[in-house]
Amino acid sequence: MRIIGTLAASTAMILAGQGTLAQPSEKVEGKITFYTHFTQFEQDGSWNAWAADFAEKYPGAEVEIIGVSNYRKEMPTRIASGDYGDVLNVLDNLPPSDYAEFYAPLTDMSLAETHSFVDRYRVDGEVYGYIYGQNAEAVVYNKAAFEKAGIESVPTTKTELFAACEKLKDAGIVPFQINMGAGWPMQQWDKAALLFANDGGYYDDMVSEAAPYAADRPYGMSVAFVSDLFDAGCTERDYTANNWDQSKVLLGTGEAAMWFLANWSVPQTVTAAEALGVENVAEDLGMFPLPIDDSGDPAVLLNPDWALGVSANSDNPVTAKAWIEFLLTETDISNAAGFIPGDPRIAPTMPQLEELMAGEPRMIEAGTPSAEFKQAMADARLDFMTGTYIRDLVLAEDAEAALAEINRRWADATGN
Repeated sequence: MRIIGTLAASTAMILAGQGTLAQPSEKVEGKITFYTHFTQFEQDGSWNAWAADFAEKYPGAEVEIIGVSNYRKEMPTRIASGDYGDVLNVLDNLPPSDYAEFYAPLTDMSLAETHSFVDRYRVDGEVYGYIYGQNAEAVVYNKAAFEKAGIESVPTTKTELFAACEKLKDAGIVPFQINMGAGWPMQQWDKAALLFANDGGYYDDMVSEAAPYAADRPYGMSVAFVSDLFDAGCTERDYTANNWDQSKVLLGTGEAAMWFLANWSVPQTVTAAEALGVENVAEDLGMFPLPIDDSGDPAVLLNPDWALGVSANSDNPVTAKAWIEFLLTETDISNAAGFIPGDPRIAPTMPQLEELMAGEPRMIEAGTPSAEFKQAMADARLDFMTGTYIRDLVLAEDAEAALAEINRRWADATGN
């Protein structure tokens, strides 16, 4: 696996000045508009700095940065209007067959030969997006909270995880934040289905199943796992309000102990807690694989994060492509966001990733959900990767009936 190289910060910029465009005869100039979900980089000034560096490299080029806090909700409306700038994320709920309608092909860029997960965004031979980086989906935890609760080692089985939750509750610490009120973090249990299946390609296999939310099937087991956490009182008490920003502070200060997200959430937690004057936050945070059963052999799921694409309506695709290549090869954005960089020539710099990989866990690389799978989800009225339907299942008064209804809708949608 091309995951952990030498974890030295100096490696983050090893490619500085090496980005090359496939169209050297076309000049990089003019203004482009960039819609980004990384609003934290607006707040800390990083976007301004990177845009200034880009303009220095390409005199006459300018990037307007527009932060969008609720990207999945707001950007589809903007795309439908036809006015969605020049550079933006490739929406992850858009069927790949529709990429060509909304995004320009990027196959002529040098990134096509070097980047990770390129095939995920390749349709009919054309590439439409390049990822910021990879995510290792695992448990992020606060070591100080574990120490306060008397937990001497990270759990490697489900039984140990729930026992740790009880110790944390006894110590007055929120054991496991799921951010149900925020909604979108519940998408993690869409992802966890691949862990229960032990198969990164399970989504497509699921299309042929009649009842994938049955108790003995991967999706059913994933929903049951988070429901068990909730029913056992292991999660935060307020499950109605969007407390995402506050949850980062709680994890960073040790008032909460864990969540199941990915490496990207570590720097956000550090920033949120340090803003309140908390010191040594990064040193207190670690990662371990989510133990979904009692086998003692937990795995880590690898997923690409957002991919950058160019609008099919862009009037300046040359500068738009140059901006993407500059960001991904000549800045430290991937490491600043807490990713395993999408360019495998850049080593990750997060010690939490080193800790996660130290035990050499099994790695499951998430496959690309097919258009058939996404259509089945839509037809069954299941908001894949947005979290709402999983939240509703966890909160259902009659869980068995709620799952039966989901299975019925799935069977109707797939004809199984």
